[in-house]
Amino acid sequence: MIQEFLKTVPLFLELDDDELAQVLMVVLVKRLTEGAVIVIEGAPGGQLHVIHEGQVRISKVVPGVGEEALTILQPGEFFGEVEFLDGGPASAQAMAHTDCEILSIPHAEMEALMRERPQMTAKFLWAFSRTLAGRLRETNQKMATLFAISRAF
Repeated sequence: MIQEFLKTVPLFLELDDDELAQVLMVVLVKRLTEGAVIVIEGAPGGQLHVIHEGQVRISKVVPGVGEEALTILQPGEFFGEVEFLDGGPASAQAMAHTDCEILSIPHAEMEALMRERPQMTAKFLWAFSRTLAGRLRETNQKMATLFAISRAF
């Protein structure tokens, strides 16, 4: 059951059963085969994607080099947060690394739900912020490592 799965996802840990049921009412379930493109870098976005089953590869297209994989995400992890928050184009490409099932949450529907449920909104955004802060820390560490390596040459 998807609601039970969402209870294990850090993004939704603080939500009660009623709040999870409300979120599930706006979720789109997508089943994809290995290699399927989920998000194209630069395309209009607006959906937050949570991996229910399988793995998703996040990558950037580097001119003159091609696709450069950034990470492989596992069940319970999410992607598409940048365009979900700011409504801008997708900042990276996402592809099904294996056959997978994705739970997509459209921005407009989630925003409407959040306007109606301020307590749920606070819990969701707090969990969202903690995850983004962790990703920023990781990125900062990777940048520091890259700078250290580049100075060695």
